[in-house]
Amino acid sequence: MGNQGSSSQVLGEKLHNNISVSWKKVTPCGFPLREGQCACCHGNSLYVFGGVIQDGDNHMESNDLLKFNVVDHTWTLIDAKGKLPDPRSAASLVSVGNKLYLFGGLNQDSGWQDSLYVFDTDNNTWSELEGEGNKPSARDKLQGSVVDSCIYYFGGFGPQFTGDEEDWEDMDDEDDDDVIEEARTQQAAQFGWFNDLYCFDTATSKWSQPMQMNLGVPTARAAHGMCTVGHDLVIFGGRDTEKRTNDLHIFNVDTRKWDLEMEVKGQWPAARSFHTTTGVGKRVVVMGGRGQDNNHLADFHIFDTETKEWLQPNVSGDIPEARGQHSVAVVGDQLVLYGGSSKFSPEIMMCQKFHGDTYVLQIADVLKGKAEPVDTNGTGS
Repeated sequence: MGNQGSSSQVLGEKLHNNISVSWKKVTPCGFPLREGQCACCHGNSLYVFGGVIQDGDNHMESNDLLKFNVVDHTWTLIDAKGKLPDPRSAASLVSVGNKLYLFGGLNQDSGWQDSLYVFDTDNNTWSELEGEGNKPSARDKLQGSVVDSCIYYFGGFGPQFTGDEEDWEDMDDEDDDDVIEEARTQQAAQFGWFNDLYCFDTATSKWSQPMQMNLGVPTARAAHGMCTVGHDLVIFGGRDTEKRTNDLHIFNVDTRKWDLEMEVKGQWPAARSFHTTTGVGKRVVVMGGRGQDNNHLADFHIFDTETKEWLQPNVSGDIPEARGQHSVAVVGDQLVLYGGSSKFSPEIMMCQKFHGDTYVLQIADVLKGKAEPVDTNGTGS
């Protein structure tokens, strides 16, 4: 993705920098086009689970598990064994050791999911994992991220059994178009967004809710981005109860505090949801998504967690077109982008174009370079 923006928001002054990245289009995925899949890295492979696949005029959830090898750029469909998860979209998939952990998601027939599944990459076997303690309620469009042996889950959208029973009726159809009708058919529950934080310790199989030591918790939201940088959880954007946002929140899992003293420089990304937020070393890459007017974005932003600067690099090569609900992950020495959807139609409340293309760029290029001072003539010094 490049850096063409599309917002009238006041986003700050762009910082001149000498960062350059170049996309390369590689082998497309030969399996059905999809959106809303979840993905993570293990070894030299990108694993992709589920999503909504396009079958002619029909759309249906999948429980396929695909694998993209970053060395030879090949796609394979894994012949998984064991107790397979139900088909779903907008779930979370993360990797810890040799196992993948799948939580949450939405199935149009059975509704929102609160099941936790584990996939053993050594023997290609799924199993369901109960765990001890109170787990998150059923939800989709949540995010999970790993610190050491622990998986942290934040946010999402789904049934709520407490609070104002009228809240879900105030949802903006254009922002949660794919679940509004599903929500209206459910009984005995309200629906809305979450800002709770859960931790699953894969070493002990125990759920917990870390006590947050200050009041910096983000607003309840879904379709946001989250990644890990060191022992920090970095959360960007998403759709809260009001609108799509472009706010930034950082939570340290050791101190259990939100950073309330960030002085951020540079030009912020426009508000969005259904984007990706990916940790690359000490930097965070934000790409794509759906903007305030349901326009899809094709931009590329870097947040440096050490300098607290937003940077827009020069982007070249085979630049991917605008999209949301795509997948991005660091795999080996490459950043991999796969799939997604675009061309949202307000008439049918769905995206009209699905993508099966695959792109890579070198993560070393994301880590090179920095902001540069500007002289009085407006050029880099």
